[in-house]
Amino acid sequence: MKLLHTSDWHVGKQLRGQSRADEHRAVLAEITGIAAAHEVDLVVVAGDLFDTASPSPEAQGIVYDTLLGMAATGAQVMVIAGNHDNAHGLRVLAPLFHRCGVHVVGEVARPQDGGMRSFVTRDGTPVNVAVLPFVSKRGIVRADQLMSGPAFEHSLAYSARLAQLIGALSSGFTADAANVMLAHAFVLGGVAGGGERAAHMVEEYAVQAPAFPATTGYVALGHLHRAQSIPGATSIRYCGSPLQLDFGEVDQPKQVNVVDLQPGKPAKVTEVPLASGRVLRSFTGTMDELVAAVPDDDSWLRLVVREPQRAGLAATVRERFGDRVVEVRVETASGGGSTRPRRQGRTPHELLAEYLAEEGIDDRRVGDLFAELLAEDAEVRA
Repeated sequence: MKLLHTSDWHVGKQLRGQSRADEHRAVLAEITGIAAAHEVDLVVVAGDLFDTASPSPEAQGIVYDTLLGMAATGAQVMVIAGNHDNAHGLRVLAPLFHRCGVHVVGEVARPQDGGMRSFVTRDGTPVNVAVLPFVSKRGIVRADQLMSGPAFEHSLAYSARLAQLIGALSSGFTADAANVMLAHAFVLGGVAGGGERAAHMVEEYAVQAPAFPATTGYVALGHLHRAQSIPGATSIRYCGSPLQLDFGEVDQPKQVNVVDLQPGKPAKVTEVPLASGRVLRSFTGTMDELVAAVPDDDSWLRLVVREPQRAGLAATVRERFGDRVVEVRVETASGGGSTRPRRQGRTPHELLAEYLAEEGIDDRRVGDLFAELLAEDAEVRA
Protein backbone atom coordinates (compact mmCIF):
# COMPACT_ATOMS: atom_id res chain seq x y z
CA MET A 1 0.00 0.00 0.00
CA LYS A 2 1.01 3.59 -0.48
CA LEU A 3 0.30 6.56 1.79
CA LEU A 4 0.92 10.28 1.79
CA HIS A 5 1.91 11.95 5.07
CA THR A 6 1.28 15.67 5.61
CA SER A 7 0.78 17.82 8.72
CA ASP A 8 0.88 21.26 10.32
CA TRP A 9 -0.93 23.22 7.64
CA HIS A 10 -1.75 26.09 10.04
CA VAL A 11 -4.28 27.54 7.61
CA GLY A 12 -5.24 31.05 8.69
CA LYS A 13 -1.79 31.94 9.96
CA GLN A 14 -0.63 35.39 8.92
CA LEU A 15 2.91 36.64 8.56
CA ARG A 16 3.22 39.92 10.46
CA GLY A 17 -0.33 40.79 9.40
CA GLN A 18 0.03 39.58 5.80
CA SER A 19 -2.49 36.96 4.63
CA ARG A 20 -1.12 33.70 3.26
CA ALA A 21 -4.46 32.28 2.14
CA ASP A 22 -3.43 32.14 -1.53
CA GLU A 23 -0.23 30.30 -0.62
CA HIS A 24 -2.18 27.79 1.44
CA ARG A 25 -4.63 27.19 -1.42
CA ALA A 26 -1.74 26.63 -3.81
CA VAL A 27 0.34 24.33 -1.64
CA LEU A 28 -2.62 22.22 -0.52
CA ALA A 29 -3.69 21.85 -4.14
CA GLU A 30 -0.12 20.76 -4.89
CA ILE A 31 -0.30 18.12 -2.13
CA THR A 32 -3.63 16.86 -3.47
CA GLY A 33 -2.04 16.60 -6.90
CA ILE A 34 0.84 14.56 -5.47
CA ALA A 35 -1.64 12.17 -3.83
CA ALA A 36 -3.41 11.70 -7.16
CA ALA A 37 -0.20 11.33 -9.19
CA HIS A 38 1.18 8.66 -6.83
CA GLU A 39 -2.22 6.95 -6.60
CA VAL A 40 -1.92 6.68 -2.82
CA ASP A 41 -4.32 4.48 -0.88
CA LEU A 42 -4.25 6.65 2.23
CA VAL A 43 -3.67 10.32 3.05
CA VAL A 44 -2.86 11.05 6.70
CA VAL A 45 -3.01 14.61 8.07
CA ALA A 46 -1.21 14.65 11.42
CA GLY A 47 -2.87 17.63 13.07
CA ASP A 48 -2.78 21.44 13.18
CA LEU A 49 -4.98 21.93 10.15
CA PHE A 50 -5.73 25.43 11.45
CA ASP A 51 -3.59 28.01 13.19
CA THR A 52 -6.19 28.84 15.82
CA ALA A 53 -9.07 27.11 17.58
CA SER A 54 -11.44 29.72 16.06
CA PRO A 55 -10.56 29.72 12.36
CA SER A 56 -12.10 32.21 9.99
CA PRO A 57 -14.69 31.13 7.41
CA GLU A 58 -12.02 31.56 4.72
CA ALA A 59 -9.61 29.24 6.57
CA GLN A 60 -12.33 26.65 7.10
CA GLY A 61 -13.23 26.76 3.44
CA ILE A 62 -9.62 26.15 2.39
CA VAL A 63 -9.20 23.17 4.72
CA TYR A 64 -12.55 21.51 4.05
CA ASP A 65 -12.26 21.89 0.28
CA THR A 66 -8.81 20.33 0.45
CA LEU A 67 -9.96 17.34 2.49
CA LEU A 68 -12.82 16.67 0.07
CA GLY A 69 -10.43 17.01 -2.85
CA MET A 70 -8.08 14.47 -1.31
CA ALA A 71 -10.94 12.02 -0.82
CA ALA A 72 -11.95 12.55 -4.46
CA THR A 73 -8.60 11.04 -5.55
CA GLY A 74 -9.90 7.67 -4.31
CA ALA A 75 -7.72 7.61 -1.20
CA GLN A 76 -8.86 7.05 2.34
CA VAL A 77 -8.25 10.29 4.31
CA MET A 78 -7.43 10.21 8.04
CA VAL A 79 -7.25 13.46 10.02
CA ILE A 80 -6.43 14.14 13.68
CA ALA A 81 -6.53 17.29 15.78
CA GLY A 82 -3.33 19.08 16.79
CA ASN A 83 -2.70 21.45 19.68
CA HIS A 84 -3.80 24.45 17.55
CA ASP A 85 -7.07 22.84 16.47
CA ASN A 86 -10.47 22.89 18.13
CA ALA A 87 -10.84 19.20 18.99
CA HIS A 88 -14.50 19.56 19.95
CA GLY A 89 -15.30 21.38 16.73
CA LEU A 90 -13.68 18.68 14.63
CA ARG A 91 -15.55 16.00 16.57
CA VAL A 92 -18.87 17.66 15.71
CA LEU A 93 -17.99 17.66 12.00
CA ALA A 94 -16.68 14.07 11.99
CA PRO A 95 -20.00 12.34 11.08
CA LEU A 96 -20.51 14.68 8.12
CA PHE A 97 -16.98 14.18 6.83
CA HIS A 98 -17.26 10.42 7.31
CA ARG A 99 -20.01 10.37 4.69
CA CYS A 100 -17.57 12.00 2.27
CA GLY A 101 -14.72 9.53 2.85
CA VAL A 102 -12.78 11.70 5.33
CA HIS A 103 -12.26 10.25 8.79
CA VAL A 104 -11.70 12.92 11.43
CA VAL A 105 -10.68 12.16 15.02
CA GLY A 106 -10.59 15.18 17.32
CA GLU A 107 -10.06 13.45 20.66
CA VAL A 108 -8.48 10.26 21.95
CA ALA A 109 -10.78 7.26 21.63
CA ARG A 110 -10.61 3.53 22.31
CA PRO A 111 -9.70 1.46 19.24
CA GLN A 112 -13.27 0.17 18.94
CA ASP A 113 -14.67 3.71 19.28
CA GLY A 114 -12.68 5.30 16.47
CA GLY A 115 -9.10 5.13 17.75
CA MET A 116 -8.31 2.47 15.14
CA ARG A 117 -9.54 2.24 11.58
CA SER A 118 -9.02 -0.81 9.35
CA PHE A 119 -9.62 -1.09 5.64
CA VAL A 120 -8.42 -2.98 2.57
CA THR A 121 -6.60 -1.20 -0.26
CA ARG A 122 -7.41 -1.52 -3.93
CA ASP A 123 -4.75 -4.22 -4.33
CA GLY A 124 -6.10 -6.20 -1.38
CA THR A 125 -3.61 -5.16 1.33
CA PRO A 126 -5.18 -4.93 4.81
CA VAL A 127 -4.36 -1.68 6.64
CA ASN A 128 -4.66 -0.71 10.31
CA VAL A 129 -4.39 2.96 11.27
CA ALA A 130 -4.18 3.91 14.96
CA VAL A 131 -4.79 7.59 15.68
CA LEU A 132 -3.58 9.73 18.58
CA PRO A 133 -4.71 13.39 18.48
CA PHE A 134 -2.88 15.91 20.65
CA VAL A 135 -3.40 15.32 24.37
CA SER A 136 -2.87 18.26 26.72
CA LYS A 137 -1.05 17.80 29.98
CA ARG A 138 -4.12 18.75 31.98
CA GLY A 139 -6.02 16.13 30.03
CA ILE A 140 -3.72 13.32 31.04
CA VAL A 141 -2.34 14.26 34.48
CA ARG A 142 -5.00 14.34 37.15
CA ALA A 143 -5.58 17.52 39.14
CA ASP A 144 -4.58 15.93 42.43
CA GLN A 145 -1.19 15.03 40.93
CA LEU A 146 -0.66 18.62 39.83
CA MET A 147 -1.25 19.77 43.40
CA SER A 148 1.35 17.44 44.89
CA GLY A 149 4.75 15.98 44.11
CA PRO A 150 7.74 17.43 42.24
CA ALA A 151 7.29 18.77 38.71
CA PHE A 152 9.47 16.08 37.16
CA GLU A 153 7.04 13.44 38.43
CA HIS A 154 4.25 15.13 36.48
CA SER A 155 6.28 15.02 33.26
CA LEU A 156 7.06 11.37 33.88
CA ALA A 157 3.36 10.71 34.42
CA TYR A 158 2.48 12.44 31.14
CA SER A 159 5.13 10.53 29.18
CA ALA A 160 4.21 7.20 30.77
CA ARG A 161 0.48 7.65 30.17
CA LEU A 162 1.02 8.75 26.59
CA ALA A 163 3.09 5.61 26.09
CA GLN A 164 0.23 3.58 27.54
CA LEU A 165 -2.18 5.19 25.08
CA ILE A 166 0.12 4.35 22.20
CA GLY A 167 0.37 0.77 23.44
CA ALA A 168 -3.40 0.43 23.75
CA LEU A 169 -4.08 1.94 20.33
CA SER A 170 -1.50 -0.24 18.61
CA SER A 171 -2.54 -3.46 20.38
CA GLY A 172 -4.74 -4.35 17.43
CA PHE A 173 -1.89 -4.30 14.90
CA THR A 174 -1.57 -7.59 13.03
CA ALA A 175 1.35 -9.20 11.22
CA ASP A 176 -0.55 -9.57 7.94
CA ALA A 177 -1.42 -5.87 7.69
CA ALA A 178 0.30 -2.56 6.96
CA ASN A 179 0.21 -0.91 10.39
CA VAL A 180 0.29 2.91 10.67
CA MET A 181 0.36 5.13 13.76
CA LEU A 182 -0.86 8.70 13.24
CA ALA A 183 0.01 11.03 16.15
CA HIS A 184 0.37 14.71 17.00
CA ALA A 185 3.02 14.79 19.71
CA PHE A 186 6.49 15.95 20.66
CA VAL A 187 8.86 12.98 20.53
CA LEU A 188 11.96 13.46 22.66
CA GLY A 189 14.96 14.14 20.45
CA GLY A 190 12.97 15.96 17.77
CA VAL A 191 14.28 19.31 16.53
CA ALA A 192 11.90 22.27 16.33
CA GLY A 193 11.44 24.08 13.07
CA GLY A 194 11.11 27.51 14.67
CA GLY A 195 7.46 28.43 14.31
CA GLU A 196 5.97 26.03 16.86
CA ARG A 197 4.20 26.95 20.08
CA ALA A 198 7.04 26.87 22.62
CA ALA A 199 4.88 25.85 25.58
CA HIS A 200 4.24 22.47 23.96
CA MET A 201 7.90 21.86 23.07
CA VAL A 202 9.30 21.10 26.52
CA GLU A 203 10.12 17.73 28.05
CA GLU A 204 6.91 17.85 30.08
CA TYR A 205 5.09 17.30 26.77
CA ALA A 206 7.46 14.67 25.39
CA VAL A 207 6.98 11.01 24.64
CA GLN A 208 9.98 8.78 24.04
CA ALA A 209 10.53 6.99 20.72
CA PRO A 210 10.59 3.48 22.28
CA ALA A 211 6.88 3.95 23.05
CA PHE A 212 6.18 3.20 19.37
CA PRO A 213 6.30 -0.60 18.97
CA ALA A 214 8.20 -2.44 16.24
CA THR A 215 4.89 -3.83 14.99
CA THR A 216 4.20 -0.36 13.58
CA GLY A 217 5.23 -0.11 9.95
CA TYR A 218 5.25 3.70 9.86
CA VAL A 219 4.70 6.42 12.48
CA ALA A 220 3.31 9.60 10.88
CA LEU A 221 3.93 12.49 13.26
CA GLY A 222 2.75 16.07 13.39
CA HIS A 223 3.75 18.96 15.68
CA LEU A 224 7.31 19.82 14.61
CA HIS A 225 7.62 21.98 11.51
CA ARG A 226 11.03 20.62 10.48
CA ALA A 227 10.95 17.42 8.42
CA GLN A 228 13.03 14.74 10.16
CA SER A 229 13.39 11.12 11.10
CA ILE A 230 13.44 10.00 14.75
CA PRO A 231 15.58 6.95 15.63
CA GLY A 232 13.48 4.07 16.91
CA ALA A 233 12.36 0.49 16.43
CA THR A 234 10.48 1.47 13.26
CA SER A 235 10.20 4.33 10.78
CA ILE A 236 9.23 7.41 12.84
CA ARG A 237 8.86 10.59 10.80
CA TYR A 238 7.85 14.23 10.99
CA CYS A 239 7.03 15.50 7.51
CA GLY A 240 7.03 19.14 8.67
CA SER A 241 4.83 22.06 7.66
CA PRO A 242 4.09 22.64 3.95
CA LEU A 243 5.00 26.35 4.14
CA GLN A 244 7.76 28.25 5.90
CA LEU A 245 5.49 29.64 8.59
CA ASP A 246 7.85 32.01 10.38
CA PHE A 247 11.39 33.34 10.08
CA GLY A 248 12.62 30.58 12.37
CA GLU A 249 12.02 28.30 9.38
CA VAL A 250 14.18 30.23 6.91
CA ASP A 251 16.16 27.92 4.60
CA GLN A 252 14.10 24.86 5.54
CA PRO A 253 12.87 22.99 2.45
CA LYS A 254 9.27 21.81 2.67
CA GLN A 255 7.94 18.41 1.67
CA VAL A 256 5.42 15.63 2.07
CA ASN A 257 6.31 11.98 2.55
CA VAL A 258 5.05 9.31 0.17
CA VAL A 259 5.46 5.93 1.85
CA ASP A 260 5.43 2.45 0.32
CA LEU A 261 4.43 0.05 3.06
CA GLN A 262 4.04 -3.72 2.95
CA PRO A 263 3.17 -6.01 5.85
CA GLY A 264 6.26 -7.14 7.73
CA LYS A 265 8.69 -5.05 5.66
CA PRO A 266 10.49 -1.75 6.39
CA ALA A 267 8.76 1.36 5.09
CA LYS A 268 10.19 2.95 1.97
CA VAL A 269 9.90 6.73 2.34
CA THR A 270 10.12 9.14 -0.59
CA GLU A 271 10.45 12.81 0.33
CA VAL A 272 8.54 14.84 -2.25
CA PRO A 273 9.51 18.55 -2.23
CA LEU A 274 6.85 21.27 -2.30
CA ALA A 275 7.26 24.36 -4.45
CA SER A 276 4.08 26.44 -4.05
CA GLY A 277 4.90 28.51 -0.95
CA ARG A 278 6.81 31.79 -0.94
CA VAL A 279 10.28 31.61 0.59
CA LEU A 280 11.13 33.57 3.74
CA ARG A 281 14.47 35.40 3.67
CA SER A 282 16.37 37.48 6.23
CA PHE A 283 19.11 40.00 5.37
CA THR A 284 21.29 42.37 7.41
CA GLY A 285 23.34 45.35 6.25
CA THR A 286 23.37 48.99 5.23
CA MET A 287 20.85 50.18 2.64
CA ASP A 288 23.45 49.83 -0.11
CA GLU A 289 24.35 46.31 1.06
CA LEU A 290 20.69 45.31 1.21
CA VAL A 291 20.05 46.63 -2.31
CA ALA A 292 22.93 44.47 -3.55
CA ALA A 293 21.96 41.34 -1.60
CA VAL A 294 18.18 41.09 -1.75
CA PRO A 295 17.00 39.11 -4.81
CA ASP A 296 14.27 40.40 -7.08
CA ASP A 297 11.67 37.69 -6.41
CA ASP A 298 8.45 37.20 -4.44
CA SER A 299 10.04 36.08 -1.17
CA TRP A 300 8.85 37.47 2.17
CA LEU A 301 11.58 39.64 3.70
CA ARG A 302 12.87 40.48 7.17
CA LEU A 303 15.46 43.23 6.88
CA VAL A 304 17.86 44.43 9.56
CA VAL A 305 19.27 47.85 8.65
CA ARG A 306 22.62 48.82 10.16
CA GLU A 307 22.64 52.59 9.80
CA PRO A 308 22.23 55.61 12.06
CA GLN A 309 18.61 55.96 13.13
CA ARG A 310 16.64 58.64 11.40
CA ALA A 311 12.98 59.45 11.00
CA GLY A 312 11.33 57.54 8.17
CA LEU A 313 14.14 55.00 7.71
CA ALA A 314 11.80 52.01 8.02
CA ALA A 315 9.39 53.61 5.56
CA THR A 316 12.25 54.17 3.12
CA VAL A 317 13.18 50.49 3.34
CA ARG A 318 9.60 49.38 2.72
CA GLU A 319 9.26 51.77 -0.20
CA ARG A 320 12.46 50.41 -1.77
CA PHE A 321 11.62 46.71 -1.43
CA GLY A 322 7.82 46.76 -1.60
CA ASP A 323 5.01 44.93 0.16
CA ARG A 324 7.02 41.73 0.54
CA VAL A 325 8.85 43.37 3.47
CA VAL A 326 7.06 42.15 6.59
CA GLU A 327 9.59 43.22 9.22
CA VAL A 328 12.18 46.00 9.44
CA ARG A 329 14.66 46.37 12.28
CA VAL A 330 17.19 49.15 12.69
CA GLU A 331 20.43 48.37 14.50
CA THR A 332 22.72 51.21 15.51
CA ALA A 333 26.10 51.17 17.17
CA SER A 334 25.72 52.61 20.66
CA GLY A 335 28.39 55.04 21.73
CA GLY A 336 29.44 56.51 25.02
CA GLY A 337 31.24 55.08 28.00
CA SER A 338 30.06 53.25 31.06
CA THR A 339 29.31 56.51 32.96
CA ARG A 340 27.26 59.49 31.85
CA PRO A 341 28.78 63.00 31.94
CA ARG A 342 27.22 65.34 34.45
CA ARG A 343 24.18 67.24 33.15
CA GLN A 344 24.50 70.23 35.44
CA GLY A 345 25.32 73.45 33.62
CA ARG A 346 24.67 72.04 30.14
CA THR A 347 22.07 73.32 27.69
CA PRO A 348 19.13 71.21 26.48
CA HIS A 349 20.63 71.26 22.99
CA GLU A 350 23.90 69.80 24.28
CA LEU A 351 22.06 67.09 26.18
CA LEU A 352 19.98 66.21 23.13
CA ALA A 353 23.06 66.04 20.91
CA GLU A 354 24.71 63.67 23.39
CA TYR A 355 21.62 61.44 23.53
CA LEU A 356 21.33 61.28 19.74
CA ALA A 357 25.01 60.34 19.47
CA GLU A 358 24.59 57.55 22.04
CA GLU A 359 21.58 56.16 20.17
CA GLY A 360 23.25 56.45 16.78
CA ILE A 361 20.61 58.84 15.46
CA ASP A 362 21.81 61.13 12.67
CA ASP A 363 18.83 63.23 11.58
CA ARG A 364 19.00 67.02 11.60
CA ARG A 365 15.19 67.25 11.59
CA VAL A 366 15.09 65.89 15.13
CA GLY A 367 17.27 68.74 16.36
CA ASP A 368 15.24 71.31 14.42
CA LEU A 369 11.97 70.01 15.86
CA PHE A 370 13.46 69.99 19.36
CA ALA A 371 14.53 73.63 18.97
CA GLU A 372 11.03 74.53 17.75
CA LEU A 373 9.42 72.84 20.76
CA LEU A 374 11.80 74.60 23.15
CA ALA A 375 10.91 77.94 21.60
CA GLU A 376 7.17 77.25 21.93
CA ASP A 377 7.66 76.21 25.54
CA ALA A 378 9.52 79.41 26.25
CA GLU A 379 6.69 81.47 24.74
CA VAL A 380 4.09 79.64 26.87
CA ARG A 381 6.12 80.20 30.01
CA ALA A 382 6.50 83.89 29.15
